[in-house]
Amino acid sequence: MIKRIPTFALLFLMLFILLLLSLLLPKNTYSEAENKYLATMPEFSFRSLWNGTFESKYATYLSDQLPGRGSWISAKSVTESFLFKTENNGIAYGKDGYLFPKFQSYDESTYWDNVKSIQDFASIAEAPVRVLVVPSSYTVLTDYVPSGLPSVDERTELNKSLPLLSSECEIINVWDDLEKAQHDYVFYRTDHHWTTYGAYLAYQKYCEAAGLIPYNAFFDAAGTAEGFLGTSYSKCKKIGTIADTISYFPFDATITFEGKTYPGIYDFTKLTTRDKYAMFLYGNHAESVVESGEGRNKKESLLIIKDSYADSVIPFLTENYANITCIDPRYYLGSIQELAKGDYDDILILLGFENLATEGTWIKLSF
Repeated sequence: MIKRIPTFALLFLMLFILLLLSLLLPKNTYSEAENKYLATMPEFSFRSLWNGTFESKYATYLSDQLPGRGSWISAKSVTESFLFKTENNGIAYGKDGYLFPKFQSYDESTYWDNVKSIQDFASIAEAPVRVLVVPSSYTVLTDYVPSGLPSVDERTELNKSLPLLSSECEIINVWDDLEKAQHDYVFYRTDHHWTTYGAYLAYQKYCEAAGLIPYNAFFDAAGTAEGFLGTSYSKCKKIGTIADTISYFPFDATITFEGKTYPGIYDFTKLTTRDKYAMFLYGNHAESVVESGEGRNKKESLLIIKDSYADSVIPFLTENYANITCIDPRYYLGSIQELAKGDYDDILILLGFENLATEGTWIKLSF
């Protein structure tokens, strides 16, 4: 019976079933496996239909809400491996097992709005403001990036905005140090974040800028967690991927968020989940306070406005500040400008370049 049905009819039937399921099944707004927000149903208008934006957004919506999306990604990865393709689902395959998220374009208006918002915040801050922008891994791991990978020239783009930023705050350059140490495992192979060692290099640069004595970390004595497969792996499911190792140091500190205080700053239960990086500071929160008590050569307080790159830097900063207030603009609902007038010794704004260029939530620093 099936043999009598034309191939195109079977294909049409499969697509119709998938479309029907995508319309009937509950919609997800966030993919934990891919660590990204999923597209929602775009608002229809004749204007958007005419200029093509509706079709583009609707195609993205169908792709993000595809039933069994994770299984389809895995199947696509297997197929493309047999075809010797060097990328899958926006992830390029580099040397030595490195997986690089492709970042090829961004909205310049969003980028400049964010830069201006940081400048506005710094102009009214009572404490010295320092800005540390984290490059994407492909920018510094030049010996591991696939040849000819089309990508945003982040260093050039950031340099264009430095005059505006440096007029009100101090810019901390970590790019050169990371690139020099690119063979020393400064970024995870399977995740977009830097490793604890990459974070430590940035911490040292911050201490140098702020006139602090950095913690002397001996990585041979660090605790480790094996088997980390991060966001890049979750997006491409590459066969034969080399799992990452997470390092951490046992700092004596507590963290408070959502009205509850936790002993220690690492959530070791996360090591049994997919997102092992969330062990740092118990993952992302709108506001959290890390307290380590007074000590020799310590300042009293630091305000850090951040994304998740900062989560592996903050443990080191507990050696330099008794109290660290952490604000994530993606989730914080209060006035960030009001925080600029708070009684802090220092203020650090730390975020990835891609977030600076694409996340509209950073304009919150201007109100």
